[in-house]
Amino acid sequence: MGILIHMESKKTIGQRIRELRKEMQMKQADFVSGLSISRSYLSKIENGDEQPGRELLIRMCSEFGISLDWLTSGVGDMRKAEAQNDEEALLLYAFRSMPRDEAETHLKLMLQRVKKDVIGDA
Repeated sequence: MGILIHMESKKTIGQRIRELRKEMQMKQADFVSGLSISRSYLSKIENGDEQPGRELLIRMCSEFGISLDWLTSGVGDMRKAEAQNDEEALLLYAFRSMPRDEAETHLKLMLQRVKKDVIGDA
């Protein structure tokens, strides 16, 4: 897994945008339709001749449901994790609102509980 993350982080933003577009089986003209940019500008980004601005990156993430971390650095999954219900959404909100050290403590406790339940059921 570490090798995959390392390889992804070596790609440029433009290469990851091209990867996303191809995965979605979209032509450049279709990809830019909701982004308010030209096809030629997208081509320059994909080829590494231009760097997209922050607002464009955020628009791409919103439009295509992808992770800003993945898009900008290659870290994590391409697709954003989404809550499956209201309880998961509240849990994520609470986790993100906690101080980092407290959030880490809660996460460790939850993971220990899950591991214990899985091992106990085996």
